[in-house]
Amino acid sequence: MPDRGQGARTVIPAAPSFKVLQEAAEWFAVLGAPAVDAAQRQRWRQWHDADPAHQLAWSQVEAISGKFLDLPGSGKPMAHRVLDAAAAGQARRRRALKMLALLCAGGVGSWGALQAVPWRQWAASHHTGLGERHEIRLADGASIWLNTDSAIDVDYSADLRRIRLVAGEILVATAPDIQSPPRPFVVDTAQARLRALGTRYGIYQQEDASVVAVFEGAVRVEPTSEGAAGSILHAGEQARITRSGAGPVEAAATARRSWAEGLIVAENMRLGDFVEELSRYRRGYLGCAPAIADLRIVGTYATADTRQVLATLEATLPVRVRMPMPWWTVLEPR
Repeated sequence: MPDRGQGARTVIPAAPSFKVLQEAAEWFAVLGAPAVDAAQRQRWRQWHDADPAHQLAWSQVEAISGKFLDLPGSGKPMAHRVLDAAAAGQARRRRALKMLALLCAGGVGSWGALQAVPWRQWAASHHTGLGERHEIRLADGASIWLNTDSAIDVDYSADLRRIRLVAGEILVATAPDIQSPPRPFVVDTAQARLRALGTRYGIYQQEDASVVAVFEGAVRVEPTSEGAAGSILHAGEQARITRSGAGPVEAAATARRSWAEGLIVAENMRLGDFVEELSRYRRGYLGCAPAIADLRIVGTYATADTRQVLATLEATLPVRVRMPMPWWTVLEPR
């Protein structure tokens, strides 16, 4: 009899490598071709079953495809139909639930297609879609700019001016309170409460941290973990904030405010980091091969035309842009 007191441990495979993801994308393109035959499907099945990392990569490519493909037939994306034919209904449901748990628990990196606004973002006071920016003027004269795929809740009460950053990135310009005595102005993220001390600052909510860059005034950082030490960031400073406190203080990156003007400003930025930033404004998957990720770039790039940005990178760097499918783009060594 199995010991019911000790549940079976579920082993979640590590995120697939760049190489495996590209293999999955190539297979997806092959299976989507009109002339695909049984032998090719069999080779795909052998590849798929050979490694859990292959299965996870295929599931991620399939999830992205669901945002862009609605092929005739069963009404499902092609990848769903291939997998449906390969397994019984109950096994499919188990795979879907497991994949959902993986996506919710581990995230999917910089995949713009999987950054669709969830229900809590749609329910927020203000939100933007992928590639959108929006400025909000609050009752006290403060301004908040929302970057792509972002959401906030605004809660002004009798004793507090509170903004909750639900997702994404904002740029805040505070104003003196119209009430007396003046109410504190705070922004709550998943990791900390950020108390404005007369300021202009940006906050980028990442998966496990908030990046705070102060451009005017100062911000008091109050981490959510009990007993964690608070700190103050001054104009020109930036730090990555976790629940336990602020990380090393760095110079405030121009990119943390240039987006409000529709620009990515690269100041000797790693290409891998630049591609991750650019992916926030582009539908579909955008990846960078590890072999070129450490290349450095300098320049100003418009987020409204990601195709032109990619063309510029291809023309000025030893890289090539490859698109096996319209919604799957990778930068590789030339």
